[in-house]
Amino acid sequence: MAARIIAAGWALAIVVAIVIAGVSPDAGHSIVGGTPRCPLLLLTGIQCPFCGMTRASMAMGRGDFHAALAYHPLAPVVLAGVLFLLAVVALGRTDVLLRGRRPLILLGAIIAVWILRFVL
Repeated sequence: MAARIIAAGWALAIVVAIVIAGVSPDAGHSIVGGTPRCPLLLLTGIQCPFCGMTRASMAMGRGDFHAALAYHPLAPVVLAGVLFLLAVVALGRTDVLLRGRRPLILLGAIIAVWILRFVL
């Protein structure tokens, strides 16, 4: 039961942050700031597979999908996937998560984009 409440809380927090970004154009900048917050990027100078995801989510909250895709091309898919997973856990339907190869396909897409970002 606690996991369901925590998942619902996280989903609500994500939606609220995106709504705040939509209402206040400077919210995304103040949340992210100019300093990289990714530990891998800070330590190695190499972006992790999710670098740009927060900025992309904030851009989507402002309705700027062009900027969101520039920050991270999979941002809309990952954001929808995270909200879906949190909703599944909050509803207590975790058996749905174990079906099929959807998680592996998404993970493969994230790794492919990460590799392409190194090449480009």
